[in-house]
Parts: sequence; C-alpha cells; structure tokens
Amino acid sequence: MIYAVLRVFFTVYLRLFHSLKITGAECIPDVGSVILCANHSSYFDSMLIGLCTRRQVHFLVYDTFYRHWFLGPFIQACGAIPVTENGINKEAMKKALTVLRNGGVIGIFPEGRLTQTGFLSTGNPGAAMLAALSRAPIVPITIMGAFFVYPKGKKFPGHDKIMVKVNPPVTVDPVRRREKGYLQSVINEVMGCIGRSLLPALHPNHDDTLT
Repeated sequence: MIYAVLRVFFTVYLRLFHSLKITGAECIPDVGSVILCANHSSYFDSMLIGLCTRRQVHFLVYDTFYRHWFLGPFIQACGAIPVTENGINKEAMKKALTVLRNGGVIGIFPEGRLTQTGFLSTGNPGAAMLAALSRAPIVPITIMGAFFVYPKGKKFPGHDKIMVKVNPPVTVDPVRRREKGYLQSVINEVMGCIGRSLLPALHPNHDDTLT
C-alpha cells in the first residue's frame, strides 16, 4: 500500500517539476524475475527506478538507512532488503534470491554508494552473482539529469530535467557463477551500457541531451 502511494506521489512530482521522461521501459519484463541495475548519483534514484515498471521493486539498501528513525519504516514497508556497508552479506543474498526465485524484481546500485561527481565508478559483482544463481536477467538503467537535481549533500532538489533510459537486458551464464573474473566482466558490461548514455548527459550543455 505504501509503495503504491509513494509511486503515485513521485510520478506526479517528477513529471510536473522535472519533466521526467522514461524510455525503453518495455525492456523490463512484465513477469518473471529480473534485476534492475542503475547508476547512483541522486537521492531520487530509487524512486526513478521504481517508476520504470508497475511491478514492485525490492531494493538492496544499507542497513543504516533501513533502520533510520524516519525513513526506516517507509523503506521497510516497501520491501527493501538491508545490506552491510561492506557489501551484500549472506543474509541479504538469501533474501534477494528468495524474491527472485518467486519471480520478483530486485533493484541494485552496483557502485554501492552515491557518487559525488556524477560519473560512474567501478561496479560490484554482487548483482551478477545474484543473476547467475537465480537465472534472472540484468536490466541496465541509465539515470540522466538527477545528479544536477538532487546530488549528495544538497538539502533541497533543483529544477533540472530528468530522463531515464532502460536498456536491453544482459544475461548471465549460471554455469560460471563461481568465476569471479567472469562475474566482474558482466558488471563491467552492465556499467558500460549505463555509461554510454550517461556521459553525454553530463556535458555542460546537458539540457540539450534530455530532449
């Protein structure tokens, strides 16, 4: 219920004040397990991913946010999964796999934390491991403009436009689930897909790229 209400609120807010445009949403399957991976540069990122599909997205979030005195109850009610700041621990992995094996949707930011520059950093292979264990595809999502709107450290959002591009899915070979090098190469592919659309949007004249 809370997830649905928040989804409606942010749909109205982001479209009205930030001219939100989402393209490629058809790349997210209507049924079956899927992992959504995106760049992470804004406080709005989770909401933006959630608006790419009508399905509920279960996000992996740091336990400090999961237990936050104010945000915590909302995050928990939305079905988020807490992880330690060292990465995806065994308990979080188990819960995420349960969601995926039940045909659900998991949301992950492979970078692990908010960037302070807007540019991509190295992705963690945890999402690839989940994909290999669950046989779920990974859908890369590029969030553009949100860094200029509500980056880390900013008290109130700005007024720039935001565009989200959902890219074609990346499949993972479950047979190679124990190969660390292979799993990292999968995430590198995912991050590369995200970055191809992100870099033009970080140009000083980024408004022209969001049309």
